[in-house]
Amino acid sequence: MKNFELKVKCKDHKAALAAVKLLNADYEGILKQRDVYFKISPGRLKLRSINNSVHQLIYYKRSNRAGAKFSNYFIEDIHHPEIVEKILREIYGIRTIVSKSRKLYLWQNVRIHIDSVNKLGKFIEFEIVCRTRKQENESAEKMKYLKGIFNINKVNVLRSSYSDMMMNKI
Repeated sequence: MKNFELKVKCKDHKAALAAVKLLNADYEGILKQRDVYFKISPGRLKLRSINNSVHQLIYYKRSNRAGAKFSNYFIEDIHHPEIVEKILREIYGIRTIVSKSRKLYLWQNVRIHIDSVNKLGKFIEFEIVCRTRKQENESAEKMKYLKGIFNINKVNVLRSSYSDMMMNKI
């Protein structure tokens, strides 16, 4: 799969929620996520637990640059996360662990995340899911529209992933 994504620092989740309301996006709930990142290259590999009931192994590749960027990813549901984590820890080692609370909203083919990340702060993340070439071609214009609705300032746009930011805190 492929998505076009942007992550920004957010001081005011209330303003972000007001923008979500303007879009009339569908609220999908709160996701408590724990992501265990493993030491691999190239790309990133994480074991994600969602609300301690859904578990996924996610591999993705994307550039680390400020601004919106494409990400190619694969997701596989996992039924025995403790065993998978133990095996991957033995093979690769753990790079870092990221824990967050995420309010998820859906608008068209966009996943809007209002995130509170332990030890890092508050963020907004947009993931425009690109299942077709047409969606891929329209993603930059859609991202521009979202940046306007959410009043996103270039200063707040992030280059790094949460895992990179966690590594820099250690």
